[in-house]
Amino acid sequence: MLKKIFVVFLLITTGLYAAFLDDDMDGVANEDDRCPNSALTDIVDADGCAVAKVTFKKEHRFDISVGYAYTRVDENSSQTAQSLSLGYYYGDFSAWLYTSNYDLQSGESGIDDTTLAFYYRWKKETYTFKAGVGGYIPSGSESGNRTDYFISARAIRYFDVYDLSIAWQHTFMQDDATTDSDRLTLSVGYTVTPELYTSLSYTEQSSIYEEEGNLRNISLYAGYFWDTHWYLTGELSKGLSNSATDFSGSVSLGYFF
Repeated sequence: MLKKIFVVFLLITTGLYAAFLDDDMDGVANEDDRCPNSALTDIVDADGCAVAKVTFKKEHRFDISVGYAYTRVDENSSQTAQSLSLGYYYGDFSAWLYTSNYDLQSGESGIDDTTLAFYYRWKKETYTFKAGVGGYIPSGSESGNRTDYFISARAIRYFDVYDLSIAWQHTFMQDDATTDSDRLTLSVGYTVTPELYTSLSYTEQSSIYEEEGNLRNISLYAGYFWDTHWYLTGELSKGLSNSATDFSGSVSLGYFF
């Protein structure tokens, strides 16, 4: 009995398919379709021709960037570094992964800790607040190096083409002979053109070593976004205290997709 039902069903569906062929699957039979190669995202009329297109909201975004940095610690010491960062964005949530390797003037080389961070922002017309958590994960072979954790917060106030921001981060150090560190950054930004943004920042950070004083520096940042995908950023930083690095400069090239 079941076999007979199956055979009848097969004959019916086969007959219907033969009677109604629709190669481009737009709901209009081939014999009546005046536009036979409609895209799946096309909304068609009775003749099978597109009158509109279905668009999908792109909620997930990613970016990848590569960078190069030079740091002069003092008159007798310097280093270079190459970096790779990956970003993920979904609405007001974002995640960031950053890793780099360094080459010292002495000839030594190694891998810096990998940074993994998660952020959430609250954005209004004239201000944005952003909070984050993350960690510095050991990537090299240095013994005694443990994962350090941090929490952060940033507030931005917009004034036409200018903006003011204050950022704070507390790092919970887990390595031996180190102490927790706080960092405070004050910035003023200026949107030169829709493609070019610049900012000037002052940063003060407590050292992870008790015997050293606070690290203070001033930095200039610029970011150029020449389309919806490609961007180029650069930053110059000058140390203002004995414990801070003397000078550093970095450049990175990124792509949004």
